[in-house]
Amino acid sequence: MKTQPLNQKDAQPNVEVRIRAMRTLWIGMLLTIGLYYGLTLYAGRRQDIDPNPTLSLILIGVGVMTTLISFVIKSRLLPQAVEERQPQQVQQAYVVSWALTEVASLLGLVDFFATGHAHYYLLFIIGACGLLLHFPRREHVLNAALKPSMM
Repeated sequence: MKTQPLNQKDAQPNVEVRIRAMRTLWIGMLLTIGLYYGLTLYAGRRQDIDPNPTLSLILIGVGVMTTLISFVIKSRLLPQAVEERQPQQVQQAYVVSWALTEVASLLGLVDFFATGHAHYYLLFIIGACGLLLHFPRREHVLNAALKPSMM
């Protein structure tokens, strides 16, 4: 298999397309959290469920842990992508971190429907804050796409 070296003219459009795709996915993930919250408002709280504060606290703890783990995983995958000059691995690093952050929001839905806890929305806030902190940066894609002599 013959590969051509990247030059700056070829890399720039590829970087722009990749960063646009990543930002579109990021916006979609962020809007999903808003849809989850809207679903809870639309569904309403069931009266026949007894709140379980212990389970709610466990779910909040797991949501915080998965969000924190997403930062650790991203911080390990991004340098690897830059070292191997693989911009698609930058996108994979972001998607994995977003998925782990989204776990907190999904646990918010579980908390709402399983326990009816009054503070279920905290998990949506944790997930949204995590996603906001994982905003896709152009510099990561550029660093992985360009040769060291071009940076």
